[in-house]
Order: sequence, then structure tokens, then C-alpha cells
Amino acid sequence: MRNLIEVKDLNVWLSNYHVLKDVSFNIDERGIVLLVGPSGSGKSTLLKTLSGVIPSVVKGVVKGFSSPPLETLKNNAMYVHQEPWFFISTPYIWSEIVGYTSIKSLSNLREVLEEFRLGHHVNRTTYTLSAGEIQRLAFIIAVNSGKEILLLDEPTSYLDKHNSETLIRYAVKLSKDYGKTFIVVDHDLALWSNYVSEILYLGDGKLTKTSKNPFEEIINNMLSKLSPVNSRSSECLKIRVDSFKFPDSKEPLLTDISFDVCRGEVVVVKGSSGSGKTTLLKLVASGCLRGNEVVNVSGDRCRAVLVPDNPLLYLSSPTPLEEVGLEGLKYLKYLGIASKAETPIMKLSSGERRRLAIASALSRGYEYVLVDEPTAGLDPLNKLHVIEAIIKAAEMGAGFVIASHDPFVEMIANKVVSIERS
Repeated sequence: MRNLIEVKDLNVWLSNYHVLKDVSFNIDERGIVLLVGPSGSGKSTLLKTLSGVIPSVVKGVVKGFSSPPLETLKNNAMYVHQEPWFFISTPYIWSEIVGYTSIKSLSNLREVLEEFRLGHHVNRTTYTLSAGEIQRLAFIIAVNSGKEILLLDEPTSYLDKHNSETLIRYAVKLSKDYGKTFIVVDHDLALWSNYVSEILYLGDGKLTKTSKNPFEEIINNMLSKLSPVNSRSSECLKIRVDSFKFPDSKEPLLTDISFDVCRGEVVVVKGSSGSGKTTLLKLVASGCLRGNEVVNVSGDRCRAVLVPDNPLLYLSSPTPLEEVGLEGLKYLKYLGIASKAETPIMKLSSGERRRLAIASALSRGYEYVLVDEPTAGLDPLNKLHVIEAIIKAAEMGAGFVIASHDPFVEMIANKVVSIERS
């Protein structure tokens, strides 16, 4: 097997911050390499550098040796961003695939979509897709782009177990049968461990090989200490969704959903990717604010806020400190990002932005917090920070409705609402 990529002493600076420090590695063709490490350790920076996003799109200083040279390598590599919504640029699923891949016929289009449970959505508008559906679409485009090297940044962060396993099996097939090479950033080592040729650990800007799960102790700690919160009050919201469908859909997405959430408790909404979890949170939020025909929300008072899966849609200030204010500094500490209080939000990692959005909601004293995939893209330690902050906020009287497929989030739930597409 030939050596496809060789990198020696790679150093990357972003805004004078030394992100990658003397990184060296070799990658063989047809391999699947898993890149793990704490949130904010530079994993995305490494993929962006290999793909040429840094410094051609994102300004930075890159030094080191690469064979082939990075200028050549970027022409044969495709980077799939960890934030799926950054990938979409056209209004329909079919236009995304036809526009950016070699797939042109309707039959081939339906065939590849069927592999990822999107076969009936050829004409669906991309703005109605969930984050998980966009992740599957982005993967389809990447593997049909004609590029030999695919750089996948958290490709399963919004996917349920079934869709994650489908994606991995497809990657393995492409690697073995068609010579594709994958470099994958993912915190779920157990999900990939049986399929990868090598595991690389990136911490504090330095890269090392590893054969074990660097987060094993943290995961065991989570399993031993997480349990449902015990602070339920008598003040509750009663939520009912009779029926909801998007204007361009023939069938309803949500039907006959009914549950209540009380202050001081956690309700987890789970379901497969595209089942309507995010839509349900949006309907609950709008029902709290002004009421509508398909969602009835009742309660003496309703101060609810939606923290979306894209934290940039929620954050509105230049820095974390300005976002939460001095009174909210304690939430930055709970979530492990107090050291980034004065760092520009646009320079935070995806995981750091997600934690900041939750801290912002908590700092404003909302009684009910609707959170969409709060642990997506986080390593186990930072995931634990988020879950512990939710527990603390619930103990202080906040009620949570959380859309998530994360089993660790489910461990703190007082009740679980399961939904599937009609």
C-alpha cells in the first residue's frame, strides 16, 4: 500500500495563536484514519490545512513539509465541515447533488439517496432538512465528488446510531473497493474502532498515535455519576402537537404528540435523524411565545428560549463575556469555557460555541430551555461539563426539553419522548 500523504513538522498559526505544533504523520492510501482529541485542540484546523481552506479561505500562517505539497494535495481532497449548515448552497436536495457531483440521472440520484434513507426527498427544499439529514447529504456529495481524499469533520455528530453505522459501512466499502482515503474527526471512538487503520490523538496542538480510548476514564466516570435530576416543581407546561407538516410536504411530520415539562426536570426528545425533533422544539418555542393552531402550550407563565443546533443563530455578542455579562460568568465556569471569556466568538471552536449558547440562555434566567443537540461535536469531558451544567440549572428551577440521540444526555432525563416520522 503506497504512502498517500506524508507530513513533517507542520505548524499553523491563526491570528498569532500557535494551533498546530510540529505535527508529523503518514497516511496510506485506502485507509480510514480516526483523529481524536479534546474540543478546540486543533483537529478541524488540521483538516482545513490539508484541504487548503487554511490559508486560502481562512487566513493563517502554515509552515512545514508535505508530500505531496499542500498546494497539490488540496486539489485531490475534499473537506466536509463539522457544521452541516455551512455545506448547503442550493435550494433543493437534487440541485445540491447534481451541482456538485457526477450524478446526473434521476435513477442514480434516487439510488444513492435511498442508501441513506433520503430516497423520497429528491425534491425536498434544503431549508427544511434537519442537521442530521444535511450531514447525510454532505457525505453523499463528498464521496461522489471524485476526490481521492475525504476529510470528514464530525460526520456523525447529528446522526442516530443506525444512520451513523450506515455512513461508516459506506466509507469502509469505498475505501476497500474504490481506493478512497478518509481522515475522520469523531469523538465516538467505539463507533469507528473496528474499521479504522490508525487512531491519532491531537492534544495541545501536538499529534501522537494511540491504540486506546483517551477518554475511557471520563466515560466511566460519566456512567457512574449521571442520573435523573430530582428537583421537579409543580409549575409545568403542557405541550400537545396534533399535526404539523411543511408546506411542500404531502404527509405530516409530527402527529399526536403530548407531554408536559415541569420546572426542575429534564425531558429528552429522541428519534432518528429527520424524525422531527428540531421541528418539535421550534413549535414549542413559538407556542410559548404566541400560540398557534397545531401546538397548544399551557402554563401560568412561560419564559422559554430555544438554543438551536447551530449556536451562531443564537449568539449575538462579540465575546462570551459580553454575551453572558458579569452575572453569567459562573455559567462559563460550569461549562469549562471561563478561560475564553474575552476570546472573539468567531474564533471559538464549534464545541465552545455550543457551550456558550447554553450558558447564555441560563444566564438570562429563562424558566424553560429548549436545547437542540447540546452535546453534538463535544469530547466526553466537555460533554460532561454541558450535562452537569444542565443538571445544575435544573436544580435551580429551570425546565429543559432536549432533542438528542446522546445516551449520556438520556441518563439525566426524568422522562423520554420518542418520535418517529409518520
